[in-house]
This record gives sequence, structure tokens and C-alpha cells, in this order.
Amino acid sequence: MSIRRLWAVAFLMLTLGSATAATAVSNPVEPQTIAQNQRPNRPGGKQGGMFDQLNLSADQKQKMQAISARYKDQISQRMQAVRQARQELATMMTGTATASQMREKHRQIIGLRQQLEEAQFESTLAMREVLTPEQRSQLAQMMQQRRQTAKNRRQNGQKTQ
Repeated sequence: MSIRRLWAVAFLMLTLGSATAATAVSNPVEPQTIAQNQRPNRPGGKQGGMFDQLNLSADQKQKMQAISARYKDQISQRMQAVRQARQELATMMTGTATASQMREKHRQIIGLRQQLEEAQFESTLAMREVLTPEQRSQLAQMMQQRRQTAKNRRQNGQKTQ
């Protein structure tokens, strides 16, 4: 799993688990992918990313990187397993597999997704501990703005099609 995706899930879970952040946002928190990576000039990257806006200390940045590194392989492996199982199901759909076999593959995918989400959640909990309550609240507000922007983009895209 890319660091960008890892941070996205971490931010999502962070806002879901923070009572302080929940009270700071007028609308309930919805799932949203928030991008973070180490490439400059990209959303969530070194220049102008959410972490820059949160003014993380050097110690906080170091801790976040350590948490990311600790969970990276586990999350990546689980994402790959989900992708592979989904591809297998797609192949089964066009092949001669029985409905029973396809249902079993679907159940397997659900289980793999749950394992992935558990790993992402554990990573997020660890990252949450690094942020101050003020940073959590600020992050929730930034995520709400991003969700609204994404929603507007989706709505505008649907109207033009």
C-alpha cells in the first residue's frame, strides 16, 4: 500500500475516533480518502500537504513516518490479497464457476477487506496518538472541506455527462 493511501485511511480513521474532532465539525464524518505521499507538489505531499497545514513538530513527523513504516508491508500485502481475490471473482464471472463458488469467493473478499481495514485502523489509532487535540480538530475541519470539494466535483461531473 502506498504511503499516500495509508495516510488517507489514517486521516479518515483519525477523525472517526476523535471526540474532539467530531464536536468541531457540524456535519457527521463520512468515509473519505485523503491523500498523503512523499512527493512534492502533489496533494498531501511535502509542499502544502495536510501535515504542513497541521504544523507537525519534527518529533511528530518522525513518529508518523515510523508508524507508516511499521504498518506498510502488512497493509500492502492485504491490499494485494484483496485485489487478487477480486480479479479471481471477475474471472469466475465470465467462466464456468458455479454460483456457490462465486459466493464463496465473495465471502473471501469480504474477509480480506475486513483484515485490511483492521490493519489500517490499528495504524490510524497509532497515528492519532501523535496529534494534539487541536491538530485533530483542525484535521477534521480540513477533511470536511475536502469531502465537500470532492462531492461538488462528483456532482458537477455527473451533470455534464
